[in-house]
Amino acid sequence: MILRNVIGLVFIASMMSSCSIFDTREPDEPGSTTVPVFIQPDRPQDVVQNLENAIRAMNLDNYRRSLSQELFQYEPSSEAQSSNPDLWHGWGFSEEETYFNNMRSEAEGLSGHDIELQNRSQVRVDSDIEEFQADYTLTVEHNRQGLPTEARGTMRLQISREEDGIWEIISWEDASDGSDFTWSDFRAAFF
Repeated sequence: MILRNVIGLVFIASMMSSCSIFDTREPDEPGSTTVPVFIQPDRPQDVVQNLENAIRAMNLDNYRRSLSQELFQYEPSSEAQSSNPDLWHGWGFSEEETYFNNMRSEAEGLSGHDIELQNRSQVRVDSDIEEFQADYTLTVEHNRQGLPTEARGTMRLQISREEDGIWEIISWEDASDGSDFTWSDFRAAFF
């Protein structure tokens, strides 16, 4: 019996010495993770950062978490509105989720998605609403033939603090900056 215990201990010790469970590993390169960071949106700027991260990673869950499910409304660019007015009537959270999920599906396996926001401005409307505005360049690498991969324009977001202290987007307005293809055009194409 003692011999069996000794053999068992030797076996366990040899397994532990050959295993490197206590060794440190090499750290991942920055930006190499496929799981996007989601910041607890305790401030309006966190919502914008989460939106940027969700777009770069084409992450539907984090995109959805940036929007108010109950209050979200979208107003397209005037050009998109005039070319297809029926599409935009009542565009809310559900339509936004459908468009983004379809776009994400068409971009699956591709990389290089990006959002650049320039000329940022934030204005406090009241204690629970902040307005964010920026010129954007949105790049989405996708499989749709004949559809541009880049959209440009100006976005205006109303970001609201909910009763639980979390901030989320309640309205989104898109405007053309003279570009032929805006974010509204991406929404229409992928809806």
